[in-house]
Amino acid sequence: MTILKAQIFGGSLIGVYLEANNSYLLHPPDLIETYRDRFKKVFEIDFYPFTINNSRLIGVYSKSNYHGIILPSIIREDELIKLKKYSKERENSFEIGTLECGDNTFGNLILCNDKGAIISSLLKDQKKKIEEILGVETVIFDFAGSCLPGSIGLANNKGCLVHPLATDEEIEYISSILKVETDVSTINRGLPYLCSGAVVNDQSGIFGSFSTGPEMMRITNVLQL
Repeated sequence: MTILKAQIFGGSLIGVYLEANNSYLLHPPDLIETYRDRFKKVFEIDFYPFTINNSRLIGVYSKSNYHGIILPSIIREDELIKLKKYSKERENSFEIGTLECGDNTFGNLILCNDKGAIISSLLKDQKKKIEEILGVETVIFDFAGSCLPGSIGLANNKGCLVHPLATDEEIEYISSILKVETDVSTINRGLPYLCSGAVVNDQSGIFGSFSTGPEMMRITNVLQL
């Protein structure tokens, strides 16, 4: 198990640019080689260069687990072909699904692991398709006064962190869906938008360089990193 505090493209919003699970990590093609090599030492999984509609914001636009990945319909055909090629090259291929939605930021709208998924009320019409792509029980649930569960949560198959304003009842429900221990935290020196500040799987994590010692301790303890 390895953790690292780092910056990317001059900032600490690691999760905005990267999307990872236990099988692979997607990163912008122009990620500096030095950073890519450091990140590969943290995540001993396959790394794939990728863009979504020619954008670096992979973590904002996509959400994945072991079973599949959800992408916005604005993705270009050549990008989709590249991702399908990556999937076919793997021993265990993954489902690729695109959704047509008024809000394309699925990284902000979906909180998931390999056991369950919590989606925003903004995606209520897409619930069935999301469930099919990710291959897990999916519920519509807004919490902590926000309709962005993916933005204010960070999860793997061992634990989950959520916005400090989440109530005990909300935390208990989140735990029951994702089937992991859930607690509250911030990241990057007090920010409640946990997903933007980190990228994690069951073994490793990269966290924004502004994250404090107490934040790191809480997050790594709950996620068992």
